[in-house]
Amino acid sequence: MAMVWRRGLPIAALIAAAMLVGWIGFGDRGEAASVSAETANSALNTITVGAEGSIKVEPDVAYVTFTVETRGKTAQEAQQANADQFAAVEKTLYETYAMDKKDVQTTSFNVQPEYNYTEKEGQVLKGYVADHTVQVAYRKLEEIGKLLDALSAAGANRMNGVSFGTEKQEQYELEALKQAMENADAKAGVLASSAKRQLGAVLNIVQGDAAEIPSLVRAESAKLSFDAAASAASTSVQGGQIEIRTSVTVQYEMK
Repeated sequence: MAMVWRRGLPIAALIAAAMLVGWIGFGDRGEAASVSAETANSALNTITVGAEGSIKVEPDVAYVTFTVETRGKTAQEAQQANADQFAAVEKTLYETYAMDKKDVQTTSFNVQPEYNYTEKEGQVLKGYVADHTVQVAYRKLEEIGKLLDALSAAGANRMNGVSFGTEKQEQYELEALKQAMENADAKAGVLASSAKRQLGAVLNIVQGDAAEIPSLVRAESAKLSFDAAASAASTSVQGGQIEIRTSVTVQYEMK
């Protein structure tokens, strides 16, 4: 039998090679289809739910924010007056209340011009204002009212508010996470039961960010005044409770 050659290869060899390539390609497509079917089947046999967990706890620290504000004809005069007035506040913090310096933080310090506006003269320089704002962490919560009064008497002439928080954030976050997982189990159980399926093992867990929702008392609600120390009763501030909240997304197997 005569063989036909094309560019150095017999036609029979070319046909055999083409058949082999076709068989291999079919095998690849079959394997891909099998994997795709397996993935789809796996997705049909899982359930994913999101759940939150939160706990309310008593605060163990208060953050008091206040400002010492002074004025002067010049920027230097306003700044010096502020330094003198703030020195009395520092004495109250460190001597009367024995605070650690790491618990006292300056959050802002500004010296800026102050103007009067009139129709006749327009903008006229009145003088300068210096303000020194500080945040204090204080843990004797039952004495917060007395501390506010003492700071006001010492020269803190603007009380910006009080927020309550906790220094046991990680401990409480674990408790909130445990509750979130219990809630996820309950949700997934109801959904699986409704689908007449059984809940299987946990396949994947993604934790959301934990958040602390502080109890906040603003200056207005605390009824703080510059002459509060002159009153017979000290300023009353209630800490309430704070909430620790977290979330999880959990994927379960379904049988």
